[in-house]
Amino acid sequence: MLNGIPPSGRWKGYYLYSHDGMKHHMSLQLTFAIDGKIDGEGIDDIAPFAITGRFDGATSQASWLKAYRGMHTVHYSGTYCKPSICGDWTLGHVAGGFWIWPSSLSESEFSETLVELELELEPRMAPFVPR
Repeated sequence: MLNGIPPSGRWKGYYLYSHDGMKHHMSLQLTFAIDGKIDGEGIDDIAPFAITGRFDGATSQASWLKAYRGMHTVHYSGTYCKPSICGDWTLGHVAGGFWIWPSSLSESEFSETLVELELELEPRMAPFVPR
């Protein structure tokens, strides 16, 4: 295992829409089982949701469904790199990035890495080509 299993418990973080730099905060309660199962629940600026998914300890890859109660379901996939999980979410043709970490940590404890990720998640503009 590269990074081991993420800690179970309270997590927090945010997601971003692909063309929107605004952070949409979320709070989660996650359980990471030794067999790779991820279960949990949470709430964000849309509604409460349930989490079901898988974690691969050998590759540090996490994948889950975020199912809003009575609404839509969003697919999340990311990489666990202590102390956080970051990656992408998709819902049909809409997509964006996310970053979550254990609630016991503050965002400032790894803010330099957060800034690097945010730069990577910013939409790339096509170069201007004069005609």
